[in-house]
Amino acid sequence: MFDTTKPINQKQIIQIVPFYTNDGDFNVILAEAIRAETGIVSRLINYKSLRNMDDPRVLSSLITPDCLGVLLHYNCRHYDVPHWLLRVLQYLTKTRDFQLIILVHEFSATYTRKGIIFPAFRFLLTSYQILRLADSIVTTTSRIENIVSRLTGKTEVICLPNFSTMGEPQCIPPLKERPPYLIVFGSQHTRPLVYTKFSKNLLGTSRE
Repeated sequence: MFDTTKPINQKQIIQIVPFYTNDGDFNVILAEAIRAETGIVSRLINYKSLRNMDDPRVLSSLITPDCLGVLLHYNCRHYDVPHWLLRVLQYLTKTRDFQLIILVHEFSATYTRKGIIFPAFRFLLTSYQILRLADSIVTTTSRIENIVSRLTGKTEVICLPNFSTMGEPQCIPPLKERPPYLIVFGSQHTRPLVYTKFSKNLLGTSRE
């Protein structure tokens, strides 16, 4: 519905996303919400498709006068340093007039090898260059907001804790009608801490 290379004579934005597979993806839900509230259509382009565009002018041709801007969903991970994405964005910002908004879903400035934590300098440099191109930056947590602010020197970073890569339920039943279980989110490094260091808090939350 949204992923098309054919021109459309309608106000639109381009969403560059890591992937999209079903209606539960955050970017698809966001696209549908934007269209429902404003009539603006989202054109979804995933990283893989963009990476296969050897000539950045292929993407720049999509930024027409009807394009209001580009929304980049950025998962800042050390193992996915997107040098090619940096080159494309640098080309576009020099050759086209548009608003670039970056949604930073995750940010990890280190990597672990054999139990030792190392700073990811190469990754930080690329992320710095990409984030510096943005007209606006939105993050998910105050921790990421502080990191991005220090890294880029931008003071207008916006923190919206309620957006995530998971779809939101359309109908939220009362607590007494919900299954009695909790889901603990986090990475393979942070989630075990909930059970080892904060087990009392977890048990107390479960009882409440």
